[in-house]
Amino acid sequence: MKVLLFTPSYKRPYLLRQCILNAKNQSYTNFTHSISIMYDDKSEIANYEILFDDILDDRFIIKYNKDSSTHTNSMGTISQSPIPYDLYIKIDDDDIHKKDYVKTIVEYFETHKCDVLTSHVGYQLNNYYLSKGNYRSLGGNFPDNNYLMPMTFAFSHKAYQVLLNIKDNRNYDDLLWRSAWSTCGLKDHNVDNSSNIIWHIHGKNTSTADWFRPN
Repeated sequence: MKVLLFTPSYKRPYLLRQCILNAKNQSYTNFTHSISIMYDDKSEIANYEILFDDILDDRFIIKYNKDSSTHTNSMGTISQSPIPYDLYIKIDDDDIHKKDYVKTIVEYFETHKCDVLTSHVGYQLNNYYLSKGNYRSLGGNFPDNNYLMPMTFAFSHKAYQVLLNIKDNRNYDDLLWRSAWSTCGLKDHNVDNSSNIIWHIHGKNTSTADWFRPN
């Protein structure tokens, strides 16, 4: 199975380094990881490069692009490796996964006929927002979404082809995608991948506006 991990990132340099190390630690190793780093000024690029030059290998594709909407960023990240993949796995730069995370997703796709794969978020660390009823309808079975963010988010090449025709309305990419997929009869499953998640930082994002780098 050809697997593409994809990670759009913006002003999270240290989290992104952890994300790359996290991917390298996965028990499933036959993947390409496409990473698109959005920047405001080209001077930021050198600061990023020094963070990654000792940890990258041939599986990682990193490019730099001007910041834009989440959907455009995600699609641009995927297009950096344009060959068709069987499975596309969104890897957020602010999540930490255990070593069997990708393996669990791949094995589920190999044994179940589905196009979109998510998982429940009931245990994630920012349950405060859930308790207040502040849901973002990005996970669960469409259209009855009542989860803040899917811990696992992966989709087939068929689902990816649907995304190519989306008109970007600058909403959350996951929400745009679910709305498009729902009109195409794609099969949506939820897999129990909670034991492979260590940390969700949503609501506690660490961004770096000003950089310090020793000489």
